[in-house]
Amino acid sequence: MKAINLLAIILIISIGCTTTVSNDASTVPNGGKILNGPNAGATYTFASDEVGQLAINFSDAFVRKDLEFLSTEHFADSIFFYPEKGLEKVVMDLETGKKLIQAMHEPYDSITRWVYDVLPVIPSYDKELTIVMFPFTEKRYKKDGTIEKFRFYERHYIRDGKITGVRKWSQEE
Repeated sequence: MKAINLLAIILIISIGCTTTVSNDASTVPNGGKILNGPNAGATYTFASDEVGQLAINFSDAFVRKDLEFLSTEHFADSIFFYPEKGLEKVVMDLETGKKLIQAMHEPYDSITRWVYDVLPVIPSYDKELTIVMFPFTEKRYKKDGTIEKFRFYERHYIRDGKITGVRKWSQEE
């Protein structure tokens, strides 16, 4: 009886050691698919967490009104922005970007954000580009004492370690 129990334990352990489930990105080299537009059919691969952190660092700098973060260390000389209201693309230099951020903060005493997750990916149509996507909730504390609550989704476009643009979508809570 002891021999049967010992064999059963060894069998269970060996099955457990040989059966694995992996979420390793190397098991699925491409994922997702672009459905429309000039790059329809292209796929994505995961990018490094360091590139994703750059987008999160910019998000944090925005909330803190840290205009020094908007520098050639973190941004391309020319950046684009798609505001959450309207579909028009705005292209600007860094100084204009700083003025835009100041104007966005003008009605508020402070802004807080809670980022849910971050997903940096490289599109198959441009291996030099990383797109960092992240949803977050934001509370804006207005100078008149009222509070605004929004849900946002942003896509940051990063090339050569520098942010080249941001697209933003919003939903009022």
